[in-house]
Amino acid sequence: MKKTFAFLLMFTLLATTFPAGSTHAESAFVTSAPMQRYMPAGQPFHAVLGLSDMDEIGSAAMVKQDGQCADIGQEDLRSWLTVYWNFSPFDRVIVPYDETVSYEYYIKLWTKDKTKSYVVYPNGGVIVGAYGEPSFSHGETKKNYIWYLPYIGNGRNALYTADTKLATKYLFENSDTFAGTLRESTPDDAASLPGQNLLMTADASPWAKAEIQKAAACNLLPYELTDGYRNSITRQEFGSLMYRLIATEFSPDSDSRMGEVATIERVTAERQLADKMQAVSFSDCEDYKIQFLAAAGIILGMGDGTFAPDASITREQAATLLYRTAVFLQNKTIPGAGSASLYDDENAISDWARSAVRTMKSMDIMRGTSETRFEPKGIYTVEQAIATALRLYECY
Repeated sequence: MKKTFAFLLMFTLLATTFPAGSTHAESAFVTSAPMQRYMPAGQPFHAVLGLSDMDEIGSAAMVKQDGQCADIGQEDLRSWLTVYWNFSPFDRVIVPYDETVSYEYYIKLWTKDKTKSYVVYPNGGVIVGAYGEPSFSHGETKKNYIWYLPYIGNGRNALYTADTKLATKYLFENSDTFAGTLRESTPDDAASLPGQNLLMTADASPWAKAEIQKAAACNLLPYELTDGYRNSITRQEFGSLMYRLIATEFSPDSDSRMGEVATIERVTAERQLADKMQAVSFSDCEDYKIQFLAAAGIILGMGDGTFAPDASITREQAATLLYRTAVFLQNKTIPGAGSASLYDDENAISDWARSAVRTMKSMDIMRGTSETRFEPKGIYTVEQAIATALRLYECY
């Protein structure tokens, strides 16, 4: 059943939403953003559009779910833009494609020369581009998008008020303030899904690019890890990756803002981890993601009350954390570790990691640096961590 707009507005207080697939075609999204550029975490509305002057917007229309629409008068458009233009911040949020979500209307803006257009949804959100190449996994094609949404707080009520004022004047014929002229929408009024893939992979190793693209599309890749792929990954960064993996396993469509948090809160309750989380205390790290992973028995501290969030993960540590995550997810493909030697340098693997290394090898999740060597004390890179997180996700 499609979600109604009333539910959508309530739902966006907790999580972001995605427009219905039935009214969206794939096309290039017409923003001024070049492909594969870093998208800042928070921006004012005009920066999200890539514009600096309000006068660059020449016309606008409100489009209803039923296909009717109304052209917005210049004075009303200016008033609406005045509310939105410098509103800040708009948060960068990763939102998976969900064809079941519907909405009552959206606002479409055009520049004066009609070369660019922008769609603003009832949650105040704007989709700026795709996040990863569409990829087949778990029996379906996964798609992910980068949205900018108003920050969560009372300040965004001004945006809602501005939207409602336009809607009651131009769309709702039974409203006392209705003064619009409804017409049938045209293809030019349609809200097309963005075709630009804004995920940066230029600095990734050639072997890793396809897996990075797929990890993003499958909702496994925190945006903060989309730079410096060949760098060693830190303990906190690896934790963030496992946290996102767990959220996606339990709720594939959870967005990177409140949807992710709500999912982990549900998992915390189901696994009865709340008390354990309260007991987690590191003198150098207060990250709630790390607290959850520690309570879940996936990642541990250094034994002296610290976590060392900026320390690099070694290869044997990565294998161990991947294994513990698989166990927490109750992965049904985990085999017995076996006792046969797999690598010439197996004696260099710590006793506490040897079983995990063998299991990750047998599941084809984490391999050696060659056919004969594992290099357990070697560094683990960001791109290697992303690739192995994806491989674990695909073992089900």
